Amino acid sequence: MISRRGIIVILATLLPAADAIAQSTMLMGTVNYNERMALPPNATALVQLVDISLADAPAQVIAEDRISGATGSPIPYRLRFDQTLIKPRGTYALQARIADGDRLLFINTTRHTVFAGGRNNTRILVQRVDQQQR
Repeated sequence: MISRRGIIVILATLLPAADAIAQSTMLMGTVNYNERMALPPNATALVQLVDISLADAPAQVIAEDRISGATGSPIPYRLRFDQTLIKPRGTYALQARIADGDRLLFINTTRHTVFAGGRNNTRILVQRVDQQQR
């Protein structure tokens, strides 16, 4: 027979593990561009989940996924993050960019808010960067 103290010790060791599993969340989607072109062989896509709650402060990165080896659109991504980092009154968005080394090729130009009560927008459309303006 297990004592009451033994049951408490067993539960105390199991609950943190169960809590950690329950709080890990994955957000999946795609990065898309409309141009009919293949990406350079060394291109990398970067997708970030950011906290944009404070208007005059840099966005805080909660999770990111770097995808290399993508040849064209769509580019699938997976963001794994700790659900406890998402505050009920916070504002969160997805950011995406595609670069070839230090040269930026594509970036999202519209805000992709997530966790706003509706369906999360996990398809991110990126626009080609005008290389002449750089």
